Amino acid sequence: MNQLELKNLFKSSIKNGHINNNHLLPFSNPQTYEIKIKEEGYFRNFDLVIALIHKKITKKETYYSSKQMSSKQTKYEYFDLDHDIQQNIRMRTQQFTEFSKNEKCKIENITFIPIEIKSDNDILDERLPNQILNAILTFGRSYLVIDKKHVIKRNLQILKLLPTTIIGYSGTEDYFEVLSIFNRCIMNGIFNIPKRSFIKLLISNNITNKISDIARIYQSLIILEQINQKLVYNYLFRVEEDLDTDFLLKEEIGFLNQFCNFSKLPSEKIYTKEIKKLIKNSRNHLITDFL
Repeated sequence: MNQLELKNLFKSSIKNGHINNNHLLPFSNPQTYEIKIKEEGYFRNFDLVIALIHKKITKKETYYSSKQMSSKQTKYEYFDLDHDIQQNIRMRTQQFTEFSKNEKCKIENITFIPIEIKSDNDILDERLPNQILNAILTFGRSYLVIDKKHVIKRNLQILKLLPTTIIGYSGTEDYFEVLSIFNRCIMNGIFNIPKRSFIKLLISNNITNKISDIARIYQSLIILEQINQKLVYNYLFRVEEDLDTDFLLKEEIGFLNQFCNFSKLPSEKIYTKEIKKLIKNSRNHLITDFL
């Protein structure tokens, strides 16, 4: 079938609660969630975006559903929505604010689920990792719905390596099945700074050996990285003229203002000189030196 046919079947499956092996997606609980299915175009570059609007939420409530794996082990396969929501509102302010205004719902009750659909007529090629990455950068998570032809052992072995939850079509009516789960909402920075190595770097370069100074420098880099994430998440797939800039906190703006007082910054010439030096030194090495 083509993509439109598979998309319509999947939408029907959500409404009818026909997703088997589903311990992750709360589609089949209309008493708890209101489901909004947004077609391509509402959020650009996605086949579907499913918005779950929780009808009732309390501060101390945590949304876990568990599947008993053995008598000694419990595997949690459900969203930690309590944590996801707080972090997503913080880092992806624009998306949540806009949706909250349009749908007239509380911002803390929203969870977005981006869906990429691959029918039998679609080819699984190099575009798929980019589509998954776009979903993660935009919403923190990714979901892939594949047609029956793609639900074969060879394809699944490869697809399971990707950071996405895979849902496959059964080939019967509107029944689907969760085939693979990637149960993580990605909100951390791409670069995680190892604190112990960072301390050694500062001390060995005679920058400082005071714990208070080290902690201040380390925290400053973390804050700078978080600001960079906010810029990326909120600018992604947006027209610059339509972007509000109020997603930065007053304290974050004050933090950025401090950069104006730096008297000396590494220049482009210094980096160019260092690159030339590395290139020159590399010519003196033989291939056998590395064997």
